[in-house]
Amino acid sequence: MNRIGVGMSRLHDSGDAVHEALNQAFQSSGLENADWLLVFFTPQHIAQSTEIYETLRVKSGTECIAGCSGLGVLSGMGEIFNDPGMVVMLGQTPGLEIIATCKYQELQDSAGVNQQLKEELERFGGQNPLFLFFPDVYQHQPYNFINTLNYVQSGPMVYGAGSCDDGSDRISVQFGSEGVVANGAGGLGFKGIPQYVAGVTQSCKTIGDPMFVTDFEDDLVLTLDGTPALEVFSKVAAELEFDDIEAAARQLLISFPLDPEEPKFEGEFSMVRHLIGIDVARQGIRVSQIVERGTVVSFAYRSAVSARDDMNAMLERMKKESESPPSFGIYFNCAARGEALYGKTDVDIQMIHEQLGDFPLAGMFGGYEMAKVPDGLQLYTYTGVLVLVYLE
Repeated sequence: MNRIGVGMSRLHDSGDAVHEALNQAFQSSGLENADWLLVFFTPQHIAQSTEIYETLRVKSGTECIAGCSGLGVLSGMGEIFNDPGMVVMLGQTPGLEIIATCKYQELQDSAGVNQQLKEELERFGGQNPLFLFFPDVYQHQPYNFINTLNYVQSGPMVYGAGSCDDGSDRISVQFGSEGVVANGAGGLGFKGIPQYVAGVTQSCKTIGDPMFVTDFEDDLVLTLDGTPALEVFSKVAAELEFDDIEAAARQLLISFPLDPEEPKFEGEFSMVRHLIGIDVARQGIRVSQIVERGTVVSFAYRSAVSARDDMNAMLERMKKESESPPSFGIYFNCAARGEALYGKTDVDIQMIHEQLGDFPLAGMFGGYEMAKVPDGLQLYTYTGVLVLVYLE
């Protein structure tokens, strides 16, 4: 029989917090020991990460422990952001094979983290295993992981978020069966899951019609539909009544649809990126995304209304996959969502449970999001990535 439990703590003391969250998880599951354990914790607990790991290992009865630090944590009990928080999910799932791993590059000439992960996943094997992934955001380029994980022979279905702190120390921590690493990458893999469903929800609303990049140089977009890009940008900024071009550059975003032939800007079908600069002399804008002639783009801005609509649409699509609630779910949320987007906490959590029912849910707020979609593993920002697992 499959059993899953979740616990959450808001206690400031890390030792007290891990005991509280772990005890709640055992109580909610009815278990005395676990096959696997997943933990997320806020920056306030990073300094005690080794002690947290050891407590989990001793008290849970398993060394199959995965997890990481993030800007915030969440569960069905709510979201914790800016305050100390820890969430523990544990499970007893006899029909599954599970791997918990964390990697770091010990020496300059030793195998890179992405290569170590590839080798670990290929040893794990299976066909399209589910892999929950927590890479460091400070010392590793996400595209290096994407380029490697897209070519693992077993074709893992990868979903995750960038592990981080609040930016003050630029450190992240990852857990695995190997122990604890800093500024590495970790994950939890499952083989034998009968069914799982994943979705991506966007936070941003696009402005106007899609445009083609008609001239560019590296990351500098020079013209859009033949018009100087800065002129188009300034027009959009004026329509939205930004005070000045600097304010607009901080708040306006660029959305890239995955399919330029049939551009869509909702759900998994588009990626939102920051503007990273303005070139007044050349009338261009710099974007944090590789572009080429013919790339389709649209300006966008964060919108709580649009985010709610897109979340509900995603949940409706996912609900059609199964009439019963999932056995458990993992939600990777952008740090710019939650209260920072809606003005209040627990909005996404409430929508998830209203649409899908009551089930064990755990997750984190990260520096970016990743999701495997039909076009391959993608890097997302300003999104929520929800994974639902069905074991019955």
